[in-house]
Amino acid sequence: MNTGPRVSIVMCVYNAGQYLRPALLSIIGQTYRNLDVIVIDDGSTDGCFSTIEDLLADGRVHVSRQANAGKPVAMNRALDLVRGDFYAIQDADDVSDPTRIEKQVRAMLAQPQLAAVFCGDELLMNGKSMAPVFTPKSEAECKRDIDAFRMPALDPTGMFRMSLVGHMRYEASLQIAETFDYILRIGEQHPMIVLGECLYGYRVLPDSLTRRDPVWRKQFVVEALRRACIRRGQEYERVFPEGVRSSGSRNSLMDNNLAAHFIQSVLDQRRANRRLAALRTGLDCVRLHPADAHYYKALIYALTSPKIISYFRHEFPDL
Repeated sequence: MNTGPRVSIVMCVYNAGQYLRPALLSIIGQTYRNLDVIVIDDGSTDGCFSTIEDLLADGRVHVSRQANAGKPVAMNRALDLVRGDFYAIQDADDVSDPTRIEKQVRAMLAQPQLAAVFCGDELLMNGKSMAPVFTPKSEAECKRDIDAFRMPALDPTGMFRMSLVGHMRYEASLQIAETFDYILRIGEQHPMIVLGECLYGYRVLPDSLTRRDPVWRKQFVVEALRRACIRRGQEYERVFPEGVRSSGSRNSLMDNNLAAHFIQSVLDQRRANRRLAALRTGLDCVRLHPADAHYYKALIYALTSPKIISYFRHEFPDL
């Protein structure tokens, strides 16, 4: 697709290492061609930009450099440079399916009231793709997520309509959870949907910031929730009387409850009658921490009747 509205792709880079090249290639190779790729170098020091020098010959790719200031500042700088009708996020260590942008643009054009279109994603771990999630969500389902202070989908899968959100910026004080805060603000004002296809690969790296210091991460999540409560005229202490609870075990605290993604993948695959794939996903989850019972939940769901699963998830939502 060489015609159609321009889409600006925003990629913020800080020491992305060997993963920057495949991330950028996955965007350059999109079936939708009317792209403007804005790459913000947030003070990288690992030489990762030397791996993409040949790709900069593509006239659609533009690099802007700044001293390291953190992702929300880099995102805001990128937004100041956006010239497209829509903009989409691409993290510098992730990979997009070749049809991702085309399919999101189609959804945007078909439903002009939408401020955002997300898609399903899978995990990229140890050189392997696993645990795809792909159940669609309607406007009403996304609104229920927003009202419940939940993300409708993985944040870097989003495409946004500039005519509705172009005035908005990321909160620079939220070094983590800046996109959570941003998407909550959009969802409070405008409709959004999630496409029922897995079109994004999210790379899980053991040395990521959020895995290294969960306590540091949690303080920013709490601040984003406090801000949301204030906007909605609610008291944080009443909405979250026990604070932000951590799910599962110590391991799940360290990996930001990665097991929850595997559980959702198993549920999606069971609904699609992909029982063998669901079983493989459950086993992949167990392999993360074989001595931790929390990581057996996805496998149990893969082996259990959907009716029983539905009953227990309704009666015991924390399971």
